[in-house]
Amino acid sequence: MRTTLALIIFLFLSQSFSCNNEGSKTDRSPVPKPAQPRISTLVEPAGALTIPIGEELRVKLTLPDTVKLDSVQAFLGGKLQQTFKEFPGLEESASLNFTLSTQTAQTGKSGLRIRLYFTGGLSENQSRQLTFLSDVAPVPYSYRVVKEYPHDVASYTQGLQYDEGFLYEGTGNYGTSSLRKVNLESGEVIQIRNLEQSLFGEGITVMGNRIYQLTYKSQVGFIYDKASFEQIQKVYYQNREGWGLTHNGEELIMSDGTNIIYFLDPEMFTVNRQLEVYDDKGPANSLNELEYIEGKIWANRYYTDEIVIIDPETGKVEARINLKGILKTADRKPSTDVLNGIAWDSQAKRIFVTGKYWPKLFEIRIRELGT
Repeated sequence: MRTTLALIIFLFLSQSFSCNNEGSKTDRSPVPKPAQPRISTLVEPAGALTIPIGEELRVKLTLPDTVKLDSVQAFLGGKLQQTFKEFPGLEESASLNFTLSTQTAQTGKSGLRIRLYFTGGLSENQSRQLTFLSDVAPVPYSYRVVKEYPHDVASYTQGLQYDEGFLYEGTGNYGTSSLRKVNLESGEVIQIRNLEQSLFGEGITVMGNRIYQLTYKSQVGFIYDKASFEQIQKVYYQNREGWGLTHNGEELIMSDGTNIIYFLDPEMFTVNRQLEVYDDKGPANSLNELEYIEGKIWANRYYTDEIVIIDPETGKVEARINLKGILKTADRKPSTDVLNGIAWDSQAKRIFVTGKYWPKLFEIRIRELGT
């Protein structure tokens, strides 16, 4: 009995010692150092800022009179814009004031970073988020219908391109997605490749002797032989969703339903660069089917009657085409869906547009409002 009691006491003391020892280990863990207090204060911009490209960016910092500056560097979008080594008026006002040019900025989200170097070796950063709007007001265009063509009313149009006398069309929805070659004049489908039932087809483009096709949420694309529609390659991409697709002769150009345009390597679908699309009011969201026409990107905006024309270098919306009313009420049914599909005949300079489950495809000419 005594032996048992002694054993219980020993175990209890051992456990207590172990717990206390663990507690002491916790107490000895490193204590995070407090954040170094900032020397300067960024007064202007006071917070995240949205400004048009071209507008001067005013910057103001205040400093205590106990420190002296050696130099200041100002960055926009990660690029060094200006270096300052003289600071007139700083001693009297205790504030540093300067302006930065934004002429070379790109549309979309960017950042301002100020790097301050103090005498004695200290330095610190100040930063603000910036959003640059286009400095161009889009030109408003209307349209004139030149000719109407029949279009398969069962075609949920996702991608459209004209090439060597034929239309190539990608259709969507689960179970009915396909790649098609279509006779323009009759609307007859003369060649078709159906996608697997589990895939939702999206944008297509013809580049050389190959056809490229996206899918909606599967993050997979296909490369086909143009003549036979035989699959050459299956590729995977990082974008969460695939929407529209076109090309500039060297890169694929892709949309994903946002205001971002992606430029892809045509072999591996890796992103070479991307562009945020803005007009003078804000982002041009819901970019859908794409077409590259004479150096510009044309894009349907989903759930609208609008096509926007985009500068592929700057991301600025240069023009808007209002196609409201192009499909007459008499041609609409409960199943008729939105405008989607732009094709360009580069030889005859013809523009074609259609929509999802539309019975017609239209050849149009655009014109500025008031002309």
